[in-house]
Amino acid sequence: MTSPQPSVADAIASAIRTVLHDTGRDAKAVEPTMLLAADLGLDSLDLAQTIVLLERSLGIDPFRQAPAAGGRPAIRTVADLITIYTSALPSPSPPPSPSGRGPG
Repeated sequence: MTSPQPSVADAIASAIRTVLHDTGRDAKAVEPTMLLAADLGLDSLDLAQTIVLLERSLGIDPFRQAPAAGGRPAIRTVADLITIYTSALPSPSPPPSPSGRGPG
């Protein structure tokens, strides 16, 4: 039996706290409305480390995909990261029908 995958928000908060801890800063509470730079003190290297941790924990890297027509969204807040990773996760497949056969 495999362990359940953490929620995207939990995985992001955990990755940010790990980066803060590993760089000798207080691993404070992480809220979706927080600004990555101003509130949490993350710089570009911290963000890169966070993305590596998220790829390991969630199994996806949304930045390897070609950007949409409008380009990549800005990443200013924790909520921005949550949105990017949530939209990159594959949709869950529907449960099988009770008869074991598909629709129709």
